Amino acid sequence: MYEVIKNKSKYVEAYQLGSDNAVIKELIQKGKICDLGDGSYEIHSQEAVNGAVGGEKAIAGDWIKLDSTGRPYPNNKEYFEENNRHIEGDTFEQLPKALPAWDAKLEMCPEVAFLIEKKGLVIDEASSDRRYTAQLWGTTEVAAEDAIIVFYSISYDDAGDVTDCDWNFVERGEFERTYSVIG
Repeated sequence: MYEVIKNKSKYVEAYQLGSDNAVIKELIQKGKICDLGDGSYEIHSQEAVNGAVGGEKAIAGDWIKLDSTGRPYPNNKEYFEENNRHIEGDTFEQLPKALPAWDAKLEMCPEVAFLIEKKGLVIDEASSDRRYTAQLWGTTEVAAEDAIIVFYSISYDDAGDVTDCDWNFVERGEFERTYSVIG
């Protein structure tokens, strides 16, 4: 694996689900977010649209950012608030930290093996546009062979074996626009 970091001092616009926000309303109107009416939402991120079976699940209080193509993607409330600082209005500064990442150019590692064995990651070596499939955020997400798997947290036991992790796919173009490789 290698280490990546979100681009430093990057300012982003973010919108809290369940708030009376014009951008959230517009995304709902355009069908990019579906309000399920029970305090939960389906977010039609780039990876969820590629999966073609529904949106990523999020709840009121979670945050939405927009990728460079204008597609929304959810951030868990706690993760967002720990890793972003409010500037003003809908503007936040990302507080970047080094994160482990993996892509297909690398050898298999214990963390990705754990995703396959315990988290339902499927790697289809025969497909370039649907190389990776997994159940993430309550839906099937699909990513192409050049996507990157970014680990937001990894837990290990005393023997050094992976016990859990929080992760997601990042489409290559989005990765190149928003991350830097640091090691």
